[in-house]
Amino acid sequence: MKISTFVASALLTFGALTAPVQGHAATTDADGYPIFYLRGDFAGGSWNATNLEFSRDGNDYSFHINELDGQFKISNDDWTLNYGSQHNEDPSINASTIRTGIFDGPNFKGENLKDVTITFTFVKDSPTAEIKFVVNGQQPIEPPTPSVGSGTLPILYINVFDEYGNLNNEIISKDLAHKNYFTGEYWLDLNGCEWMEAEGAKSIGSKDEPLPLQIKARGNWTRRGFAKKPFKLKLDKKQSMLGLSKSKHFAILAHADDQFGYMRNFTGFNLGRRMELPWTPDQQPVEVVINGDYRGLYFLTESIRIDSDRVNITELDDNVTDPALISGGYLVELDNYDEDNQIRMEEKGQAGGFKDMLRITFDTPEVYSDIQRQFVTEQFTAMNDAIGDNSDRLWSYMDLDDAARYYIVEEIISHTEAYHGSTYLFRDRGEGQKWHFSPLWDCGNAFMGPSDHYFSDFGPFGNTWIASMRMNAKFMDKVKDTWKWFMANNFDGLYEDLDRYADHLKEAAKADYERWNGKPYPDGGQPVIDNRDMDRRKQTVKNHLKDKINWLRQQWGDFNGYYAEPERDTTPAAPLPEYVISGLDNIYDIESEETPAEIYNLQGMKITTPQPGDLYIIRKGQSSKTRLAK
Repeated sequence: MKISTFVASALLTFGALTAPVQGHAATTDADGYPIFYLRGDFAGGSWNATNLEFSRDGNDYSFHINELDGQFKISNDDWTLNYGSQHNEDPSINASTIRTGIFDGPNFKGENLKDVTITFTFVKDSPTAEIKFVVNGQQPIEPPTPSVGSGTLPILYINVFDEYGNLNNEIISKDLAHKNYFTGEYWLDLNGCEWMEAEGAKSIGSKDEPLPLQIKARGNWTRRGFAKKPFKLKLDKKQSMLGLSKSKHFAILAHADDQFGYMRNFTGFNLGRRMELPWTPDQQPVEVVINGDYRGLYFLTESIRIDSDRVNITELDDNVTDPALISGGYLVELDNYDEDNQIRMEEKGQAGGFKDMLRITFDTPEVYSDIQRQFVTEQFTAMNDAIGDNSDRLWSYMDLDDAARYYIVEEIISHTEAYHGSTYLFRDRGEGQKWHFSPLWDCGNAFMGPSDHYFSDFGPFGNTWIASMRMNAKFMDKVKDTWKWFMANNFDGLYEDLDRYADHLKEAAKADYERWNGKPYPDGGQPVIDNRDMDRRKQTVKNHLKDKINWLRQQWGDFNGYYAEPERDTTPAAPLPEYVISGLDNIYDIESEETPAEIYNLQGMKITTPQPGDLYIIRKGQSSKTRLAK
């Protein structure tokens, strides 16, 4: 009888052993070795089977099956026990106590294999083992190969390590609550994705030559509510990941709660770029594997950063006290949550309804000196005071054009969280600069507002300022002119983009659902939204967009015909306060010279009696110097 032997094309990675569960032999045998099972949808087996246990002779494991045809994997989990108290007499047994995490390796595919003996060697504390298949009688056309995800998108592999160099699965624990960085490595496999290759995307690194990175959980509700978590990545060196702008900083967003076919961010970002906002992030779909565990469909996204390819303004350092520098650049977020690095004030405005707390969270810089805090507080106080009146006062601090463009995008997608959280503004340094609404980020409540009314009138959040801004005649004139120009010139093509996007995601959406909602992966945590029917999800998005656009046409005007791009607003910027105009010329003993005409502290308050050892701004006529009194 002919016997053929072949080896799977990938080594299988094992994590550290954990202590056996007291009173149950499902995790280790009497000698402390793990018990492994064959799991799959092959003939004669199922994912829930309990009798497909490997036999062990020393370090060698083996299992014989008459027929192997389908997907299967090797696991130390007894899946019947793993489902918890509903399948056990002991109600204290649950998934978290049974699941040891020794090996949850990739699926393998076999085609019509007869009389198969599967063997491998497992040495305690060894990081890898080779799976060998001995097939009696029939030589397969090709050996089984590891199967990860849908096979239709690039795969981002990430390994995360503890301080001893072992794989650290805390990063993928459903109970991960913090945002601390973990050290690891990555490689990006294009995985034969032809449409991305046509766009110029390339693989980065490899399993044999991975590249270093740091990774941490990000988000608030999305981080705590789901086992499928979003992450922030910090690469060791800049990369152009899948054609995105070259940087060290990216996010992989999970969109676990997106019931619109992962189309919320895609639609909002697409509209932002078409609207020609100063900068809008881009993203690419990717399937993610962390520590050998398939984590499903993610979206590799450009992080918000001050950079020439992203928010292109002058970057300002933390704790700057030089009055010549502190006018910019600033990147801040209107936030949902109270934070330490934040300025808070009560929202003002002329519109009725719920008034939100205005929370200005520092993004860049992250730490403000007293004079930086003073400047930003004064700027937002001035805008807050001007909201809703019918003058040009607001537009001397806020860029009118970007305010109108940003608002149109958020209204088209009926984004109820806009102006409440994940809403960014930036200001560059110097005279003549204003605050700009941009970039768009986290359209996580898009399409939740009505298609026949303004989102802010019926949303569950207090949407800071926007209802009062609509009471400003100049703002609404700009909105209507920009709306007609945009719809007549730049909107066409969005629906075709949605068609292509849905097609790219179809198979990965199915794999994602099986990962997080299927029985082979009882991780706990809230299940992800079922987006397997991408055609139906896409049509829901299209219908909402068409209905909302038809309603806005009645409010803001028809756009049939030719409409030129509106001229930029020419309202002069508000002058900077005197303490900001000042420059740091030199530092010397104030007592060695005659008393200057005016003395200010770094917060811009006039001082009559300077104290030794403090830093002051000294003004004489139109010039100024900063001096240290000793």
